[in-house]
Amino acid sequence: MRKTRLPPFKKTIITFLGCSLILFASAVVYGDSLQEEFDGICIHTQEAESLSLEKLQELVTACDQLQKKIEASDDEKKKVLLFRLKKCCNFFAYMIELKSSQN
Repeated sequence: MRKTRLPPFKKTIITFLGCSLILFASAVVYGDSLQEEFDGICIHTQEAESLSLEKLQELVTACDQLQKKIEASDDEKKKVLLFRLKKCCNFFAYMIELKSSQN
């Protein structure tokens, strides 16, 4: 079988869809402000390609701040929140890198 490579644009779309799935998988309601703050940050993965570099950097900073709050909490689901938050943050960082390399 011949192995085909995907164009960079298709890779971006696949990554975007994967992150969107992570976001939708987090729809389980934990009933606290950490979950609401997480949702408020990670909802932007759906529009990350159209965001400015400044907005993406703000989102990475917000992820870092929320990560500290989650780590300090005694929420029983903090491992799940941290895992998902890191995925969102990594996606934002990837988009920053991608946009920076295109300029």
